[in-house]
Amino acid sequence: MIEIKVLAILSLIYISLFSLVTLLNFLNPNNFITSSLHSKFKLDETNVLLYCFVLAAFGTIASLYLSEIKNLEPCKYCWFERILLFPLVIIYLTTYLKKDKNGIFISLPFIFLGMIISVYHYFIQWFPSDDSCDLVNCSSPYLWELGFISIPLMAFFNFFGLLLIIVNQKILSKK
Repeated sequence: MIEIKVLAILSLIYISLFSLVTLLNFLNPNNFITSSLHSKFKLDETNVLLYCFVLAAFGTIASLYLSEIKNLEPCKYCWFERILLFPLVIIYLTTYLKKDKNGIFISLPFIFLGMIISVYHYFIQWFPSDDSCDLVNCSSPYLWELGFISIPLMAFFNFFGLLLIIVNQKILSKK
């Protein structure tokens, strides 16, 4: 399953680079990297909705790919993560099309809850209990790429990436 390894590596690279850019923006909003990126990709509130839509849509497509094409049955916590991710695609798309900046605020509870559930799910994969979830055991990862990347961690990267896009927009709007 080379495509899953590629997905895991790309998600790790994406979140690492975006975390670094966010840290640079936090320390110095006028840095060279931000100036270059901001000139190419305007990070105003409307475009943030578009970027968040693209990331949420990518996470949704990846999730559906794993379950529908690779036949990896989602566990209970995977379903909770999906329940919080899938509506974000609709929220971001509709608020982007309407130019409604409230989409950012509407999405925050979904993002924070998704991050919490993903971290908990990842935690029970590292420290499994004797309990099993339903038909699919939540503590047994389907995949474990690079020795630590599982589906819940990739879900966390997706939710955290959405948060980082919003945080960067807030940092850059104050400069």
